[in-house]
Amino acid sequence: MLGGGADLHLHSRHSDGTFHPARLVELSAGHGLEAVSLTDHDTVSGVEEAREAGRRLGVRVLSGVELSAEFRGHEIHLLGYGFDPGDPVLLSALKGFRRERERRAERIVARLNDLGVPLRLEQVFEAADGGALGRPHLADALLRSGMVSSFQGAFERYLNPGCPAFVSRIRFSLDQAREVIEGAGGLLILAHPHLNLSSANIRLLVEEGIGGLETVHPKLKPSQSRELEDLAERRGIPATGGSDCHGSRRGPMRLGLLRVPLETVDRIEAALRGIGKRRARAMAGAAGPGKDR
Repeated sequence: MLGGGADLHLHSRHSDGTFHPARLVELSAGHGLEAVSLTDHDTVSGVEEAREAGRRLGVRVLSGVELSAEFRGHEIHLLGYGFDPGDPVLLSALKGFRRERERRAERIVARLNDLGVPLRLEQVFEAADGGALGRPHLADALLRSGMVSSFQGAFERYLNPGCPAFVSRIRFSLDQAREVIEGAGGLLILAHPHLNLSSANIRLLVEEGIGGLETVHPKLKPSQSRELEDLAERRGIPATGGSDCHGSRRGPMRLGLLRVPLETVDRIEAALRGIGKRRARAMAGAAGPGKDR
């Protein structure tokens, strides 16, 4: 068994994973991981449970979230790390995006019904079990009701882009995502870069001030990882990574197989301190001279 290191890309039942946050941390500890980040889609509702498990098991838990955004017409995924999970602006933004997830699910169910597939929205909510709704929950509901023969088949037949029930979703702009995450004291990282962007666009995104790059991910080729690591080193930004584990029913169980050095967490925390200092200076400047301090 591998020992040490960190997995900074994990999903729980609070979005589209299959494990509860505490169980995910327990499994991580069993694989010898020293640090993790729970990066559920559009929700931080599992962070405190993960932190409590981390305190009990001696695993460092960095607050995290995964957001969908848009850059130059391309969908990108962003990971926020180290923010205050109780920040009211962050929570308000995430609440709005979860509402949009529900509206999207309603539109997908309507399209499925038009196609003669008798899925009900209640079945999708049941599959989600309180988590932030996503296409995996629609696939689960279709599979449970016998309307498809496999989880992946639901995507290939109905839910992938270009398929008859696919509905795109509203996304943050890069500036909006940065404002929300950095406003809550966090660091914004580009997730699995080459899944959505060309090398040229990744460089442009870095020039626009992204806080770091995910360089370790199951869908990145070794050559892509090396390219991203070199870019992160040249720009002086953290290179992060993780398994993108969604649990036992979401493809191969990669937890513990992909990890980054524990020093990566130290680099992220150093970057977070820099963000905190910049925010403090900006607030002091906004107060202006001659104000009571």
